[in-house]
Amino acid sequence: MDPKLNERTDDELVQLFKSGSGEAFETLVYRYKNSLYQYIMALVQDEGAAGDLFQEVFISFFKHADKYEPRGKFKSWLFLTARNRVLNFFRDRDKLSSLDQTDEEGNAFLHDTLPDGAPSLLEGLAGRETEEEIRRASLALPQRQREMIYLRQYLSFKEIAELLDRPLGTVLADCHRAIKKMQQLLTDGNRAAAHEVHL
Repeated sequence: MDPKLNERTDDELVQLFKSGSGEAFETLVYRYKNSLYQYIMALVQDEGAAGDLFQEVFISFFKHADKYEPRGKFKSWLFLTARNRVLNFFRDRDKLSSLDQTDEEGNAFLHDTLPDGAPSLLEGLAGRETEEEIRRASLALPQRQREMIYLRQYLSFKEIAELLDRPLGTVLADCHRAIKKMQQLLTDGNRAAAHEVHL
């Protein structure tokens, strides 16, 4: 694979792929293989299904690349396509616990917000907790909040709002609530571990 392709923007790679470059397509897959797979896996919690859905996203792009209009939003398009595939996956299995419920706990939205450009939600927890503790805590979150945590690792608040078709204020509040709940879960987990040590 041509190493210079890594220096190209997403839209440049899309144009090269449309012109017949298989390497450009491979570069796009490689560029997003970790982030997109982790996002899908966070939602479906099934390695086999996550792998299949990841492939479906890129197969869809492979087949319909001519319809994609390069506007600097390939990453957002990719995550939106993945999200739609996940929703279809749950519908097909009659397990759709709506990702778009207003609030799983019946709470009103918080009005606290996080500034765009703030560190990723998981970055703020890294260093103090192990990766496994963070993964376990994220699994205990309601699905809407877990999705928000993973999306915020890769997209701006504005991009998330566009992807989910929600008001920016709602997205900011969701992100804030998700990180607060994550912090609480980690604190509770550490207390429990400390208690076991002293027994």
